[in-house]
Amino acid sequence: MTLGLEMKKLKRTGYVPAFLAGGVLAAAFPLANMLVRSETFTSLPGDPLSILMDANWQMMAMLNILVCICGACMMYHTEYADNGAQKMDMLPIGTGNLFLMKFVITALMLAVMIALETAVLAGCASHWFADYEIDLPAFLKGAGFQWFVTLPTVMLMLFIASACKNMWISLGLGVILVFTLSIFPQDNPVLRLLPFCSPYQTFAAAAEHGRIPLFMGVCATETAVFGLSELVYQKLRRCLS
Repeated sequence: MTLGLEMKKLKRTGYVPAFLAGGVLAAAFPLANMLVRSETFTSLPGDPLSILMDANWQMMAMLNILVCICGACMMYHTEYADNGAQKMDMLPIGTGNLFLMKFVITALMLAVMIALETAVLAGCASHWFADYEIDLPAFLKGAGFQWFVTLPTVMLMLFIASACKNMWISLGLGVILVFTLSIFPQDNPVLRLLPFCSPYQTFAAAAEHGRIPLFMGVCATETAVFGLSELVYQKLRRCLS
């Protein structure tokens, strides 16, 4: 019931088309790259999919993050418009459930985006690299990893958006975090684990350094901590308002 309610709120906001358009735009980036300068990549040694991920994923991950920021802002803009959030407090629906359903919807849309993007990367590898054959288990592991390490960013951005009645404030904070953390040295293992930084990490690079369990554990912890922080914030807000 709560999930259906959240989906109804998003029907006329352009939320789903925004995520689909973002996924298509990110997926078009490696395709355009290969059409323009395929010889640059086909001459490199190593796994074709890893080569394409290394060359394109930074830009693709940034687009994914920006779409998630916009999506979180759109979700809570509908909540605060015309005092909708205050009206929802009067209904027999837990605000924690509403936040969780928002997270579920965003995570599902993000999964669709990443599935599309990694499928295009695998298609480019199959087309331009003659000896490449798609390893489905490895492909699914890579896509799942890229999705999972983005979840802390999604949860934190929803938390920020829920705390800001003005959509432009949460949008500005999200953009500032994106560009501030992107200029930090990416070779620092601690910074790589932070939200807004972890989505840039690739499965191949993490596997090469044996950091996949580390990323999975830290990202799961961050997601849970931000979710619990939202529940505490909502209780405090209701007590103080």
